[in-house]
Amino acid sequence: MRNNQLKSKVIVPGQKLKIPHSNQKKIWTGTYFVPKDKNTNHWILSNYSNTLSSIFVFEYKPDYSGRIIGLEENEAHKLAWKQNLPPYATISNLSEKGFDPDLTHHLISNPWRRQNFINNIYSLLHSNDYKGVVIDFEQVREKDRSSLNLFIKDLAKRLHPSGMEILMAVPPKQGDKVPLHSTAYDYRTLGKFLDKMFLMTYDWHWPGGPSGPIAPIDKVKETINYAVSVVPRSKLGIPQYAYDWTISEEKKVGKAYSTQRAIDLYIGYQSQIHYDLNAAAPWFRYIDKQGTLHEVWFEDPRSLLKKLRLIKEYNLAGMGCWHLGLTMPQTEELVLNEFKVK
Repeated sequence: MRNNQLKSKVIVPGQKLKIPHSNQKKIWTGTYFVPKDKNTNHWILSNYSNTLSSIFVFEYKPDYSGRIIGLEENEAHKLAWKQNLPPYATISNLSEKGFDPDLTHHLISNPWRRQNFINNIYSLLHSNDYKGVVIDFEQVREKDRSSLNLFIKDLAKRLHPSGMEILMAVPPKQGDKVPLHSTAYDYRTLGKFLDKMFLMTYDWHWPGGPSGPIAPIDKVKETINYAVSVVPRSKLGIPQYAYDWTISEEKKVGKAYSTQRAIDLYIGYQSQIHYDLNAAAPWFRYIDKQGTLHEVWFEDPRSLLKKLRLIKEYNLAGMGCWHLGLTMPQTEELVLNEFKVK
């Protein structure tokens, strides 16, 4: 109505209407990339290169001595450079226990071990020609808050003089100590030394808990509101997967899979799609061959567009996602329609 200076909602045959389009914003994009064989790597990077600025090769893991365990990445970093997609090495705190706060504490709380670990990160980036590193340390404990700050500060001191960059994935927060279990992540201090901060604005509902929207829009906004108040440049994490909960059994069990798998499921079971307007998220139910009722929450073009537009609304640096290959076919079209990718 505003775009056509209409005073009334009534339109008549023959009347010409201009359809408004959202202005394109120039952004930086990155995505986690799980290497396959060389041919598959080449195909995936070629296919998605026009929507990406960089890739985050997933993943390298440190051991308790600070050595970094090698990864069979099948020349993914070389192929990325050929596509003009500067590659970053992802370093996580995953161990056989899952995300391991004990491993993180061991590596960053002792000054000597911390420096040794940092030197090993530098050697990895230098010898493999990586543009930088993505730190994906999850479930870090509150007692390690100052150690985490020191680790990122010292890492910046080591990498930045060589032109290497530091990115970091952080859990969503709505205040410095909100929620309490994410107190270790000091947005304000970390933001001084990081080149980009990737806000993991998802998992408000997860496979181990009750079913519900993965990234409700109001919670995403609360996280961004806090982040932009303390960090000069932010990144917005976009969920690109679905969660499927069994809800008719005593013990609820959830599992994650790609958005496309969710689409295949609701088509196969001819499920009705519901859309939660408050959360800006779609969901459906189906009964499997064993007679068990499932509830699936996922992303569709409507919900994804809502989140993409937040990047413009808050003037964020860009976005990232987990991970390349989990997206739905419409994702790339939406990104190219809304943004000019650097």
